[in-house]
Amino acid sequence: MNRAGIAATALVVLAAAGSAGAWFTGTRMEAAIQDNIVRANQQLKDQLPDTDLALELVSFQRGIFSSDARYRLVLVADDADEPPLELLISDHIEHGPWPLSRLTSLKLLPVMATSHAQLESSEQLAGLFAASAGRSPLTVTSSIGYANGVDGELQLAPMSWSTDEVTGSFSGLSAVFRTDTAGESIKVHGRVDSLELQGGARVGLAGVDFELDRQRDASGLYLGTGQVELDQLSVVIEGEPAVVLNGLVQSDVSTLKEDGANLELDYRIGSVNYGTTKLGSMHMGWTLSRIDPQAMVDLAGMYNSAALGGVPDDTKALEEQFQASLERLLDGFPRLSLDDFSIRTTNGESRLSLAVELGRPSSLQLPPEALLPELIGSLEARLVLSKPMLMDMVRHKALFQPGTDAATLEQEAQMMAEMVSGMAEMLQIGRVEGDNILTQLSYAGGSLKLNGQAIEPSALAGLLSGMKGLQ
Repeated sequence: MNRAGIAATALVVLAAAGSAGAWFTGTRMEAAIQDNIVRANQQLKDQLPDTDLALELVSFQRGIFSSDARYRLVLVADDADEPPLELLISDHIEHGPWPLSRLTSLKLLPVMATSHAQLESSEQLAGLFAASAGRSPLTVTSSIGYANGVDGELQLAPMSWSTDEVTGSFSGLSAVFRTDTAGESIKVHGRVDSLELQGGARVGLAGVDFELDRQRDASGLYLGTGQVELDQLSVVIEGEPAVVLNGLVQSDVSTLKEDGANLELDYRIGSVNYGTTKLGSMHMGWTLSRIDPQAMVDLAGMYNSAALGGVPDDTKALEEQFQASLERLLDGFPRLSLDDFSIRTTNGESRLSLAVELGRPSSLQLPPEALLPELIGSLEARLVLSKPMLMDMVRHKALFQPGTDAATLEQEAQMMAEMVSGMAEMLQIGRVEGDNILTQLSYAGGSLKLNGQAIEPSALAGLLSGMKGLQ
């Protein structure tokens, strides 16, 4: 047999194998979908324990090379007089091992199936479909591998809309993801080019990139990393210079250690501009450690449910559940730390750090004056207030009051810095070192110290009240 004959025979064998595989996949598809729906509903119940949110299979039509399914996602309204929100999803499923859409995209790795799901139009979603010019606002294409891995793409359509209060435009969202049928892990990377809202002011977002990499542990807590980067956020009020924030970054890292879960949060603003003038930049970093994983999952579930209006009729039971989870959290002596909160201007930078270790009090029902000493095991706070930064902030007054005399403003800036430093020393709540005003507060074992000197809490409250009265 010549090479052409061998190639033709191979194609026939592959086609026959593909057809048989597609038929076999089709016979198992409906049962697999039902299993996945049961699993998805259980995960919804775990993440949103007090909401009536459920996914169901409405119809399924099986073919040899492909099948069509419809799903309904129902969220029952908290108000009995309101109808439930129903989302209908149509899904065209190409059977494996070689779905045609993958072959035409030169993706030759065999898969069990490729799903093409999209949101269907309905009376409740008429406004959303009008904003997307009749296209499905949400489409998801995903392929399920033989090892239960799921790779896919998610698209939110571009939209524009106008009401009496606001007009808006949205560039759309594009994301790729990888997960598995059990939801044990998820990786997502996506981008939004722009979002603009025009009402009393014009608000615009430009260049949003996000990524997520999470693995679920035995308690149901998703651990890993996440990050959102925003190139620019602008707010413009007619007749006023634009307020523009550049280089916004939010990131998090969650891990599990021997003493509990650990969460690190980081927020940055590269620059804050008013018109063409740069006002400054900001950084804030938090760490939460020794967090009981199960308590964190339970509290997050209650928060998520409340955010969707899922408050049970028996609020007493919810309060008891919340208190039990909070007590479990406090049993691990969790630690909350503001590692760094800094604001930088042209000539100076001020910084604040704060670390608090919590403990479980004898009762959460104690009055505040008795609760706080038992709740707070220790506290450390340090403030570095920059006098040049204070002067810069006074100088910025010229941006909002253009007629202000420059020499007068400079004198006001110097007076403000000297007044604050003098007040801090007079009230003994801070000391001056060079261009900085330093304040350190510590608490442990019922003992409170301000700048290394023991002080009664009532005396500290009196000092702060006195400082407020001098403003």
